[in-house]
Amino acid sequence: MGKNKLMPQKKILITNDDGINAPALDILKESISELGNITIVAPSSPQSATGSSLTLHKPVRLSRVSSGKFSVSGTPADCVRVGILKVLEEEVDLVISGINSGANLGDDVGYSGTVAAAREASLLGVPAIASSLVIENGCVGVNYSQAAEITLKVAKLMVKEKMAERKILNLNIPDLPDGEVKGIKACRLGRRVYDRKVRERVDPAGRKYYWIVGSRIDGVKEQGTDFEAIARDYASLTPLKLDYTDSEMKKYIEKWDLN
Repeated sequence: MGKNKLMPQKKILITNDDGINAPALDILKESISELGNITIVAPSSPQSATGSSLTLHKPVRLSRVSSGKFSVSGTPADCVRVGILKVLEEEVDLVISGINSGANLGDDVGYSGTVAAAREASLLGVPAIASSLVIENGCVGVNYSQAAEITLKVAKLMVKEKMAERKILNLNIPDLPDGEVKGIKACRLGRRVYDRKVRERVDPAGRKYYWIVGSRIDGVKEQGTDFEAIARDYASLTPLKLDYTDSEMKKYIEKWDLN
């Protein structure tokens, strides 16, 4: 009773880009459930690095997996659009995308299906969190439970502070043993360094094909960035916005002879 007075029950949509069978979905649902009624709408198959793509040229199928849990034959952005507009009929207070199996730091946000789902929610007027667990190569333990608790903390603050519509928070949590994450740092996006490879191969019919490799090498750990926070064993929390306008560049090009 007291908990409900302090934190009114909310309608929360959970999605991801790792697919409906990702183990982190149910872990996150269990953690977040104290905030209100949870509905899961996630892709029927993994959709990493799909960005903000929507399925426009073929049907999207919605399937009921269990009570309050649905799969969509499309992208994370499709899941949010179907989840908000059809499954929950626009009665949504918060969207949480994640917990992603891997980082979404710096330049990753432009490719990330996890962040794209949060962005789609924001476009539809619902505040959103994109939550990711920074799993290193060769990592032994994957601590989704701790990541879920930290995600819950951020979600509670968003509800308490009455976060405005069209707001996105990008949360990354280091994959550390319980109690070893030092806290949460408000950060700006850093810069990711990718290798620059496209591998050319030949199929059995003699036709060339290509693998887009683009593996991530490292991030530039500048002060105040999400990369620095993770390197120091903090979770990083970065506010993102929908307006891509480069205001400084706009002032510069206004001086050009455009007419």
